[in-house]
Amino acid sequence: MKFKFTWAHGIIVALGSFMIFILSLLFFAGDTGDLITDNYYEKSLTYEDDIDAERRSLELEKHPEVLVQANGFNIVFPEEYKVTNGKIYLLRSNDQNLDVQQDLKLNAKNQQLIPSVKLVKGEYDLALSWEMNGEKYLVKKPLKWNLQ
Repeated sequence: MKFKFTWAHGIIVALGSFMIFILSLLFFAGDTGDLITDNYYEKSLTYEDDIDAERRSLELEKHPEVLVQANGFNIVFPEEYKVTNGKIYLLRSNDQNLDVQQDLKLNAKNQQLIPSVKLVKGEYDLALSWEMNGEKYLVKKPLKWNLQ
């Protein structure tokens, strides 16, 4: 008996191939990444405050600088700024375990160093927040660490 290939067989082969293609896409996609923050809901509630803090920082005459040095990132505030407290976040989009978080503790020269031993080659998203004169300020910018 000879097998005869009909249009019904063609549809079955086409549907089977399509299902195998879709399942292979799901399987090979692997890990789609982590959320940037675990408490994203709480963070979304303060999002408007972050927007206001960024707007205030853009209105400043002088802005904090981030200098890339051989020994790390040096954050330099203008000398006349009296910063009361703040936080430094260096976030890696590809690996949450490489994030760096520090309290802002400026030295006598209004500077703070994030040492190179805490940094891994690649790109970081800096979120620098601080309080000054009872107001909150926020600067966000991408940084690249390629020394080492």
